[in-house]
Amino acid sequence: RLRIVPGDGEAWVTGSYQYPSGALPLKIDKRGGRVTITQDYDVTGLGGLFRYTPRFDLALGKAKPYALTLEAGASDCAIDLGGIPLKELTVRQGAGRVELDFSTPNPQEMVHLLVNSGAVGLQMKNLGNAGFAEMTFEGGAASYKFEFGGVLKRDARAKISTSMAPVEIRIPSTTAARVIENTVLASLDLGDGFMKKSGAFLTEAAWAGKTPVLTIQANISLGSLALRSVQ
Repeated sequence: RLRIVPGDGEAWVTGSYQYPSGALPLKIDKRGGRVTITQDYDVTGLGGLFRYTPRFDLALGKAKPYALTLEAGASDCAIDLGGIPLKELTVRQGAGRVELDFSTPNPQEMVHLLVNSGAVGLQMKNLGNAGFAEMTFEGGAASYKFEFGGVLKRDARAKISTSMAPVEIRIPSTTAARVIENTVLASLDLGDGFMKKSGAFLTEAAWAGKTPVLTIQANISLGSLALRSVQ
């Protein structure tokens, strides 16, 4: 289990790691301006490998901008990156469950948000607060929910590509957004609050010509796409 919250102090990362059996000891590698936190393997403790659930509880600092990469296999992740000055974010998740939230705006302009997931039940919230210029999501057979709430401060583009999965995209009606859907053997469930123009579905704010504009390209194969405009 991985839990990440915004930190309050000057430290880059603080927190704890719990795994009583000793089969997966913590390893921290600090080189130059990079810190890597991983689980190592101790063959002498492998007998108790499956009797315990490893737990990371981490707080990330806000003192300066940085790039963050999260890589996990089968895990349960609750991540709040609100207010953390991220210039890049990469998430690679093999299986399990992920809830990723930007509860408050990113004070740093994020160049790219990249998510690659396998059999993962994933929910991303307040993506408008992430501050990304480009977002790329690639997913397999699972279920995905994307909620673009928050404050959109500049034009942004998001590309969401999935196969054999239900996808739900929720966008505030006050956010100017264009959704370009490309479905292959997949169903489209279009909620109220969208108007079609030039091959794209527009929110009320986009229809009225407001800016900045969020452009979402949804490539959905053998699954379903639900679009929702929310107050």
